Amino acid sequence: MLHLLFGRAGSGKTWTLRERLRQLAADGQENLVLLVPEQASFENERAMLRLLGPKDAQCVQVYSFSRLCDALTRRYGGGAGRRLDDGGRAILMSQALEQIKDTLQFYRRSAQGTELVHMLLDANTEFKSCGIGPEELRTAARAAEMPLLGQKLTELARILDCYEALVAQSWLDPQDDLTRAAACLSVHDFFADSLVYIDGFQSFTKQQYGLLRPMLRQAAEVTVALCADELADPEQGMGVFSIVKQTAAGLMRAAKEEDVRVASPEKLPDGARFDAEDLKTLEENIYRTEIKSTGVKAENIFLYEAADPYEEAAYAAAAIRHLLANGFCRARDIAVMARDIDSYRGILDTALDTYEIPYFMDEARDITHEPLMRFVLSAFAVVRTGFDSETVFTYVKTELTGLSPDMTAALENYCFVWKISGRSWHTPFTANPDGFAGEFSPDAKHRLAQLEEARKTLTAPLEKFAAAAMDADGLTLAKAVYQLLQDAQVPQHLKALAASLEKAGQPALADDTLRLWDLLMQVLDQCALVLGEQPVTRNRFEELLRIVLADSQMAGIPQGVDEVTVGAANRIRMEAPKVVFVLDAAKDDFPKTPGTAGILSFAERLSLIRGGLPLNDTLEGVDVQERFLAYAAVSAPSQRLYLSWPAAGTDGTAKLPSSMITQVQEVLSNVRVETAATLPQGWFACSRKAAFAQLARSWKHATPEEAALRRLFSGEADVPRLSALERAADRSPQHFADADCAKELFHKDMHISASQAEVYALCPFQYFCKYGLQAKERRAAELDPMEYGSLMHYLLEHLFRETGAEKLNAMQPEELHDLILKLLNTYVEENLGVAEKKEPRFQFLLGRVASAAAVVTAHIAAELCQSSFQPVDFELPIGPDGVPGLHLPLADGGSVELVGKVDRVDIWQADGHTWLRVVDYKTGKKKFKVSDILYGMNMQMLLYLAALYENGGERYGIPAPAGVLYMPAAVPAAPVERGTPQEKQMQKQAAELCMSGLLRDDPAIVEAMEKNAAGQYLPVKLKNGMPEGKGCAVSGSELESILAYVQEKVQEMAEQLHSGQVQAKPLVGKGYDACAWCPYAPVCGREQDDPVREMNPPKPEEALQIISKEGKAE
Repeated sequence: MLHLLFGRAGSGKTWTLRERLRQLAADGQENLVLLVPEQASFENERAMLRLLGPKDAQCVQVYSFSRLCDALTRRYGGGAGRRLDDGGRAILMSQALEQIKDTLQFYRRSAQGTELVHMLLDANTEFKSCGIGPEELRTAARAAEMPLLGQKLTELARILDCYEALVAQSWLDPQDDLTRAAACLSVHDFFADSLVYIDGFQSFTKQQYGLLRPMLRQAAEVTVALCADELADPEQGMGVFSIVKQTAAGLMRAAKEEDVRVASPEKLPDGARFDAEDLKTLEENIYRTEIKSTGVKAENIFLYEAADPYEEAAYAAAAIRHLLANGFCRARDIAVMARDIDSYRGILDTALDTYEIPYFMDEARDITHEPLMRFVLSAFAVVRTGFDSETVFTYVKTELTGLSPDMTAALENYCFVWKISGRSWHTPFTANPDGFAGEFSPDAKHRLAQLEEARKTLTAPLEKFAAAAMDADGLTLAKAVYQLLQDAQVPQHLKALAASLEKAGQPALADDTLRLWDLLMQVLDQCALVLGEQPVTRNRFEELLRIVLADSQMAGIPQGVDEVTVGAANRIRMEAPKVVFVLDAAKDDFPKTPGTAGILSFAERLSLIRGGLPLNDTLEGVDVQERFLAYAAVSAPSQRLYLSWPAAGTDGTAKLPSSMITQVQEVLSNVRVETAATLPQGWFACSRKAAFAQLARSWKHATPEEAALRRLFSGEADVPRLSALERAADRSPQHFADADCAKELFHKDMHISASQAEVYALCPFQYFCKYGLQAKERRAAELDPMEYGSLMHYLLEHLFRETGAEKLNAMQPEELHDLILKLLNTYVEENLGVAEKKEPRFQFLLGRVASAAAVVTAHIAAELCQSSFQPVDFELPIGPDGVPGLHLPLADGGSVELVGKVDRVDIWQADGHTWLRVVDYKTGKKKFKVSDILYGMNMQMLLYLAALYENGGERYGIPAPAGVLYMPAAVPAAPVERGTPQEKQMQKQAAELCMSGLLRDDPAIVEAMEKNAAGQYLPVKLKNGMPEGKGCAVSGSELESILAYVQEKVQEMAEQLHSGQVQAKPLVGKGYDACAWCPYAPVCGREQDDPVREMNPPKPEEALQIISKEGKAE
């Protein structure tokens, strides 16, 4: 006999069935069966054990449909054969597509991708559940109203025919289990004299009906609990219970066809679940045909409009925290659900962690992005791309190769510096890890040895894998993957990773990490079994592996007995929740507006259903299902319901409340919509993490809430965090809280170069990063502008030291070019020493450098041949190994000594003095401006001149400062009109090579530097016997004031460093922008509108007046 037990949500259907089972078991009744959905089987087993006790619980068999199939197979057989899992099904479906793709038209273009495989698997699952096979599809194709649909169905039938043929060769498809079980029941009385109770189903598939029919025939009684108010369906398929009522009608038809009596339907009284009148009233009225206002106050139903999903998740987590803190319920009494819980991944879990809420995420997780799976897939990618470095580091960063994070970073840096990729991975690393550093230090050699060891650690298993995974067969390739895992010691690394996660307080993640190994082994087993010795290319195996992994999911495992359950509304199962939170109750999200319908559109489905094909979901049917899910969600709690929605999504798209919200407002009165602004102050601050975040948001608002939060974090341990908040809120410049720390970092007695002083002047924080933290900028080993500068310095030093200006000036262009090229190759051998020098592109670049250097060298040689100033020192050290540096005392008792290297020192002896000219080679467009000195810039040559002037007596006799000059060391762009004669082009270029700088305005000195003093080489020329050069010619006293002023600037900088001033306050002005190309921009935290040191340079004469006033000439 068939019994139908009707009752709306909360009427006690599950309790009634369990109670009847308890009484029957207590009375000694055996052959009791409880059939429930797959997700609910464990919970029901536990409930029956708790309710009946160990002895009587043995009288009740709790089955899901899959468990029932297993039970039948164990008792009667019929399960012989190898079983496919989801991965095996995916492989066979992909193979079916591969075999017949040339016969396809409609699906030909998409047959190569993986997306069609997944869609076909879903379609095949639905077709089997509906009892539709390839023959039925062909029949429907012939009768199709739309020609395109006919072609589509014909090709689907062809694909599924091929798939079934592959399965039939040696496999059992679990999706045929119900069909086999129904056949088994047709000859075996498994349910004879049984009392069967069915609970938790809204509907049944045709396959399931095939099993229910013999059950109805054999069992003494079958009782089905259904969530509906009655059998009749006045809404004609469009009511919230219509799908369930159609199920009741289907069961009654089946019973009638099987000649089984149907008892009068039983209706349970409503509202047994609810402890609150408003929850009971909402269940009675929501999603009914006519919505009416009841006047019942919403006292246990809370609506919240959040600004975005992040605030919404924080609201739910904070509300749970309050419930637990107040003792309202236990964590296990709470459920949090959303229609699409995946959209809250990384948002909701973060919020729950912030509020220290124990929770279990009841969802199946995609495993393709897990470290172990990425290791295998990236290994294939490494081999496929020929060891492309990007794929190599995807492989390395799985953290399963055994390389430490530090070694991984060092290896990645080495590959960046030397452009390691492809074949370079197969040859030993021999280049300096520091790039074009010149000196190959012992430390660099030690690091290189470690890098080479890391290279071998990585490449040895991969090279072995590449050889073993040549196009072979499925079994061989599966074994090759397993061997790679063993050779790379992945099991050991996996255990170490799990241990580190456990230690970091993430036991669930640690368990999942270890479970992944078993899952991967199952995947490889399935690949080996399904593909066997079939020939398959490595790339094809990789593609199949990706398909299988995409179809493999891993469900979470609860870590405790008292946890909040989180899950999707259509999947979550829990026992009698007291409190339910429904997130994303926004229009089109929950209830969800139907989107795509899979491989068949809704219009195609409707056409086929009208033609007699028993498909499941029409558009209207999906809409009814969505409303039923929403109804079930709001009817689930017994004590409290929280409904929330974001006003905007994570992408900023505006959202409106769904029908769930509007119907609550229609049914109940006194419904209040809360927002962050309407909640009590401090409501969100109910955990230390959340409280600190709230304090940060309310910092300096001078509210009672802020005062209370400040008191909460007034402990000594919180002082650094509060200080950081203060600095962030005030945008305080970076500085050392303790000046002694700054002195310890930068040293009491400092040694700095002139170029370092300019970096500090440009941006103190950049100096701190570069010279304090020693955070080096990554530079590729290539002929970039910086390396070009090093090359030119090397060339000019050796050319003028070893050959001399006169010989160079007399050389023919070809001879000079050859000499330069010879020197360049020597430089490459001594400083670079890499295989790259043999590359054609590298040689081409060297040729370009040689051509440019020839032009510059010829110009400098010509200048020196007509000048009385002659070079005597090249790359002259300032400091211990050369002329003593400037030693400047500091106010705090420390000192600063200037060190560095002068590109070139020229002298002219006259009047008993040795006149000194400091020359600096510049490959950029830098020009000397005396006003720059006021801002600490353009001081380098002046500081060196000051050091030579004050400390160079032993070397130069009686030195006297003649000036400083920037010598262009790169061929400047000299644009001319088309057709301009060669001679004029050369003149234009020569003009661009003219030096800039600052000279003493002594006519004799100017003429000594440039014969005739016409301004061909110098920024100064004589007019009517007097030097003329705006801002470039100064008197002797002015020059000495400038030299004193730049030393005071260095002292000022050193004292600021000792006091800990390293603020990110860049210098900005014409020709200066510290933030442009700054490698430390990601860490300085500076906002675009933060203060800067803006340059407002005065005129040269005004700048000289300021300098003369402040500089104390000695």
